[in-house]
Amino acid sequence: MIWPLLLVLLLALAAGGLWVWLIYRSAPPEVKLSGLRPERVTAAAQTLRVKLRVQNPAPLPLPIRAITYRVWLDAYEIANGEGALARWVPARSEAEIELLVSGNAKHLARALPALALKQQPWPYRLTGTLTPLPGLHVNYDHRGKIDARGILKLAASLR
Repeated sequence: MIWPLLLVLLLALAAGGLWVWLIYRSAPPEVKLSGLRPERVTAAAQTLRVKLRVQNPAPLPLPIRAITYRVWLDAYEIANGEGALARWVPARSEAEIELLVSGNAKHLARALPALALKQQPWPYRLTGTLTPLPGLHVNYDHRGKIDARGILKLAASLR
């Protein structure tokens, strides 16, 4: 007797998950870098405070349970990682998320001499995934430009 009810419930959950997946697939969120500044620097690693602006064009609120990220300045990857979150971005709206991002100070120290010769603002790239539901990952990939004055201060502290 309970098996038909359980089957109907399972099918309803699967259909709901498929519907949510289709909505986020057709109107994926956009993630942009809105701020980057050094937080803590040691000889082996740096911690950067990264502000991300998440725009949700979907007609559903976007829960963000986890995030993965990779950050490049020009062609140099300066940080990557993942973290758990408990944030909501309202439907057809945006929210700012602040993360502490760990990177390899040696990678940044190698990139800075080449970047110092380039005209500012420097190009950046931000890629990764947002996880609104367990098992559902929404990719993002954004390119833009950033003023590098804060990064140059970081370079001076590495010497």
